[in-house]
Amino acid sequence: MNKQSFFPRPRDMQPHNTCALSTMGLEQPEMVRRAGKDWQRAQVCRHPHFILNAWESYLTHESIEYTRQEHYIKLNFWLAGKHTTVLDGFGQHDHERPEVFLTAGPWDMVKVDICNRQAQVASLALCVLKDFFPIHMGLEVDQLPEPLRGMLTAQEIPFTFRRFPLTPDLLAAARAILAAPFAVRRVPLYCQAKAVELMCLLFNHMESMERKSCAIVEPRARQEARLRDALEFVNQHYAEAITLDRISREVGLNKMALTSGFRQLFGMSVYDCIQKARMERAYELLQDEARSMVHVAEAVGYRHACNFSTAFHAYYGCTPQSVRQNVA
Repeated sequence: MNKQSFFPRPRDMQPHNTCALSTMGLEQPEMVRRAGKDWQRAQVCRHPHFILNAWESYLTHESIEYTRQEHYIKLNFWLAGKHTTVLDGFGQHDHERPEVFLTAGPWDMVKVDICNRQAQVASLALCVLKDFFPIHMGLEVDQLPEPLRGMLTAQEIPFTFRRFPLTPDLLAAARAILAAPFAVRRVPLYCQAKAVELMCLLFNHMESMERKSCAIVEPRARQEARLRDALEFVNQHYAEAITLDRISREVGLNKMALTSGFRQLFGMSVYDCIQKARMERAYELLQDEARSMVHVAEAVGYRHACNFSTAFHAYYGCTPQSVRQNVA
């Protein structure tokens, strides 16, 4: 969701300008209008637990509609056209391609749909109440995929906006409903069957996306574990002549994954980590006056004390001798 830039004027949100889903279609369940190049074709099929709203139009001017979803969860199958959805007080989103978007929120939240001019629009909205799932699908709330499960287990339905790609199966099912005559869509059993079909296809898509997400997360978790093993290996063997090849073999990562992953996870290169481990240990050893400078250098992986002194100065900005003098 983007930051909201369209703000309805107070008079636009008066009851006569704002349609509630609980009353949608009561006065006019079907509509066919033509005026010049403009045309609209819509049908609202109502049921105690859901509403199926089919809409097609072509308008030469911009149109703005205001809706209160109340306790409904709305699934909008957007098939054609460009428009902007504004969830007043929460943000807005531009729809430029076929997709499914799920919206829900507080009782008084107003949903604003701004349709571009000279755009042919085709959409199907399935608005469901909580009872839809056990009554029409035989599913309890804890059997639903996320985010529906989390939404419906909350005390009050939270603000939700989720987008999903419109799969070929969902696209075909939605188009078939739009292609059906008004008389067919008036049959309650037809609407119920199509509502359940759309929901089943969407559930399958949600679960497929969740499986793919888990498949991505699992390799990442394995790689992170191996990088932590690499860090542990460095901390244990810093005094040895360890190389990237050796670390890679020890933890089972190639050098590219090791070096890039190490920097991303720990914020430093493998070499910097080795130096850090060596210098911190050297600083500790220098506190013991009984240890010679040569012994300290060898203990942290340097064969020559002069090389150790140079590295120590580069790391701490002072010589090992000055640290030793401060101890004395």
